[in-house]
Amino acid sequence: MMAGELTVAIGLVWGHIGAMQHEDAYALARACLGLWPGERHLLLLAGFAGVELGYPADLNVLRAAYGLAQGGSGSATGPLASCLDLIKRRQPA
Repeated sequence: MMAGELTVAIGLVWGHIGAMQHEDAYALARACLGLWPGERHLLLLAGFAGVELGYPADLNVLRAAYGLAQGGSGSATGPLASCLDLIKRRQPA
């Protein structure tokens, strides 16, 4: 179960993404990762917001945070698989 503060932080980052405020979402997610290092939801949101801004995301770190094997979409299913695939497709050249 998540602490209340972490739940609020994730909600705020998600709200910025939903409002297409990727720069704010990325900055907030990165700052929150300073408080909750390696928190998988924040890593995923930071990765998504970052690629929207043209920053590379470390897919191996994201996959490891969710306990997935490296490479491909592996055993990720549903929304997680879709999000990882989107991040992979939007990686900067």
